[in-house]
Amino acid sequence: MSAAEKDINTALSVRLKAFQTAGEPPIAYENTPYEPTEGSLYLQEAFLPNIKAIVGVSHASSDDYEGIYQITVADGRGDRRFDAQEQARLLSLHFPRGAEYTYNGVTVKIVQTRVNGAVIEDNWYNIPVTVEWRAFA
Repeated sequence: MSAAEKDINTALSVRLKAFQTAGEPPIAYENTPYEPTEGSLYLQEAFLPNIKAIVGVSHASSDDYEGIYQITVADGRGDRRFDAQEQARLLSLHFPRGAEYTYNGVTVKIVQTRVNGAVIEDNWYNIPVTVEWRAFA
């Protein structure tokens, strides 16, 4: 992963952390140990950069980075689906189209955010929230 992609990832993770109130809901950050509490809502992030494109021919030209920041809202199965759906809706508002977040001099812009259909795995009701982003660095 390039230095620019690390900065983009950090900018998005910092924005996700700002979604929390008093540490709730808990966040399972990528490649960080996390043991969810059975039946309790939590968020799980995944940073998925795409292939970068070269903008110019000069050695000093910017690179065009695009990718997806996936946030999965996971909650216990049963009557709690509305809690997960509401958290997914609020997350989509937290990453609005056109918003820009900067870390270490690299600015990432949100292209669009969408809430996807639920996926049920074992005892978990999961709603993926897809944040499409773009940055020039």
